[in-house]
Amino acid sequence: MLKRLDIRHYFVILIVLTLLVTLFFYTNVLPSTETLVSKNMIAEDVSSYTTLPQRKSLLIVGQGRSGTSFVSMMLGMGERVFEVFEPLRFHNLSDAQKIEVLQAFLTLKFTPSALWEKDYYPPFWYLKETSYHIERLKNKACIIFKTKPTWCFPADALAEYFIKKSKQKYDSTVVKALSERLPDGRLLSLLPLISDLAMDADIRILHVVRDPRASLNSRIKLRWFPEFNNTNFEENVRNFCKPITDNIEFGKTLDEVLKHRYKLILYRDIAARPLDTAREIFKFAGLNLSENTLEWIKNMTNPGKTDARKFKSRPYSLVRDAEANIDKWRSESPPERTLIIEKNCQPLLKLLDKISFDQEYSLDKE
Repeated sequence: MLKRLDIRHYFVILIVLTLLVTLFFYTNVLPSTETLVSKNMIAEDVSSYTTLPQRKSLLIVGQGRSGTSFVSMMLGMGERVFEVFEPLRFHNLSDAQKIEVLQAFLTLKFTPSALWEKDYYPPFWYLKETSYHIERLKNKACIIFKTKPTWCFPADALAEYFIKKSKQKYDSTVVKALSERLPDGRLLSLLPLISDLAMDADIRILHVVRDPRASLNSRIKLRWFPEFNNTNFEENVRNFCKPITDNIEFGKTLDEVLKHRYKLILYRDIAARPLDTAREIFKFAGLNLSENTLEWIKNMTNPGKTDARKFKSRPYSLVRDAEANIDKWRSESPPERTLIIEKNCQPLLKLLDKISFDQEYSLDKE
């Protein structure tokens, strides 16, 4: 006949069962330290061995009507890429404030500043499907939805929420800014952004340049620029071309430490070989180029006849026959205008010819 178990036996059985359950939990339920690090990039107990990767940030600069909007939208289609379109627009900012704005968006670090106190709250640059207004005296930001009632928030709290969500959702930032809106219109003003190693972001500059004869033809058609019979036309042309020449020269003077943070792209290359140029740009930015983006580029730069007619009347549309658009200015620009531009932009045109020749020579050797 079996003996009845006393309390000591029950106690031993309980301890054994507890040990077995604990062992099973640690080996099968909890992930290993290696799994934690691979999933979350960094774990608290291994912070001395592993660091989070630097934020990849790209600043696209160039004159209006040079292809910057196309390049910005193309890069913005990448995974976990935060695209900021012209944050210097519509604001009367000092030179120091312009750099402060660009640095804030490129690093997603909006440090306390008088700049953010009124109607320049960071979230509003990324609201696509809504509009907003500000109740300044109440420090409230009100978002106006199309199909919902208006919602109002404390503006500073909305900014904090925006920054937090952006850091969680995006690994990279792409900012487009027209070069004429930079301090003095010069890329030299951006040197602190790419040379400061304490910036905690890998900031690079993509400089997009177009033949001034084509760019000015497009501007004149949109009435952004006076026609050649205007008394100030020659002076305006010189003022247009000189900063572009200076900005290209700036890129050439960067030393070995910084030259990998600057890349010049010609509009001609974007239009003539869009897929190859896209690969160059994505590689420079350190971003992955997806098949969806490649398909988008094909559709945008080589539309069918129906699409081409549809968007012909929309001057701001990015859809166009890219290759046909390269030398379109030759048939649209009056000879008198072309002669004036060539006379006053000779240094820039010579520089662009040399760059194009060097590129073709290097491509032939590959």
